[in-house]
Amino acid sequence: MTRDEYERRKGRLAEQLRAGIELLESAYRAQVRALDLVWMVQAEEEGTAERETTLFSSGGAAAPAPARQAPLPPPDPPRRRRAPEVDADVRAAFARLPETFTRRDVCEALSYEPDRGALYRTLQDLTRTGALRIESLGGGQRATAYRKTGADPWPAHE
Repeated sequence: MTRDEYERRKGRLAEQLRAGIELLESAYRAQVRALDLVWMVQAEEEGTAERETTLFSSGGAAAPAPARQAPLPPPDPPRRRRAPEVDADVRAAFARLPETFTRRDVCEALSYEPDRGALYRTLQDLTRTGALRIESLGGGQRATAYRKTGADPWPAHE
């Protein structure tokens, strides 16, 4: 490596450093603007709430601003159903499904979102036993469509 090459590479590194610092500073400024915006919106909402309280208070005297309520705790996650439960639920809801349906229709009939794997296994089993046939394969954003065949969804016990 010659001295000129060394100096050129060192200059390029310094230039990359400056560009990186500028990018970082630009990101910092964007974050500060976003924080300022949130602050202003929150202050505006609080000011609106205080004005409404003053306008609607009786006797013309300004009512104290309402106390802030603690946020509600998040709801408990729905109970996860095991594969045999999902299978039984799908078979029980089978009559309520349209002749041609997708996974979304099954979820609506069940009134809950089952485990994907458990639902897939149930639909595959219904296809294998002849209660369903695949109308069109899904792919990407398109769901697989199933069609009822008229066969009984409840298998005969062996």
